Amino acid sequence: MSAPLSAGLEYGSKDPGVRRKWKSRLLRIATPLAALYLAVLAGFDYSMHQPPATFSRVMMHVGPVPFLLFPFETMWKSARAGRLHVGDSSPDFTLPLLDHSGAVTLSSFRGQKPVVLVFGSYT
Repeated sequence: MSAPLSAGLEYGSKDPGVRRKWKSRLLRIATPLAALYLAVLAGFDYSMHQPPATFSRVMMHVGPVPFLLFPFETMWKSARAGRLHVGDSSPDFTLPLLDHSGAVTLSSFRGQKPVVLVFGSYT
């Protein structure tokens, strides 16, 4: 009776040399894949911290794949959390008036009256 061709090459083999070979192969495959995953993850994290127009140009080219591979929602919330805390002064900015006759600066109201900022539709 002859031995099967795969004798001694099975993963469940008792031979420590075979197990060492399998571990070595897995390590040689898993290490570059983990490095690639972390590099792409870092790239997406970096792009999320860019202005929205820049981030949208990145996402335009990748499709839905990152949503499946990365903790996208957690990364997004972290990137867009902002740096303001309760009690901090609001950042100063200037916006055009609705009739485009001029502009208004937030700091011009400081100390005069409360200001409410509404973003989006209020109708």
